[in-house]
Amino acid sequence: MPIEIHGKPYKMVHERVTALHEDDTVNDHIEIETGIWSEDENQITMWAKVSTPKGKFTGHARSHKSTGSIEGQSPLEVAETSAVGRALGFAGYGIVEGIASADEIIAAERAN
Repeated sequence: MPIEIHGKPYKMVHERVTALHEDDTVNDHIEIETGIWSEDENQITMWAKVSTPKGKFTGHARSHKSTGSIEGQSPLEVAETSAVGRALGFAGYGIVEGIASADEIIAAERAN
C-alpha cells in the first residue's frame, strides 16, 4: 500500500518488486542486476538494471556514509534498494506520482 508523503502517494521498493513478480505479462523472464557505479570515503553510488520482455530499465542512487540514519549504517544496501526502486519505476512498476519511491523521499527528508 503506498504511503502518503506531502499529500502524494509513494510506493515502497518492496511493493515495486512484488508488483514485478506478480506481473503475468513478464512471466519468468525477469532479471534484476545491481552494481557499484562509484565509491569513495564519503559516498557510494549504485546502479540497477531491470530486464523484462518490455525492455531494460536502469536506475541509479547514491548514499552518504556520514549520515546518522540507516543510510550511514548500511550505505551500499540503501543505495542498492533505491537504485532498484528507480529502475522499477522507469519500467512502470509502482508509479503513482513519479519515479521516486517512498524510501527515497524519506531518505532525502532525513538528509535535510
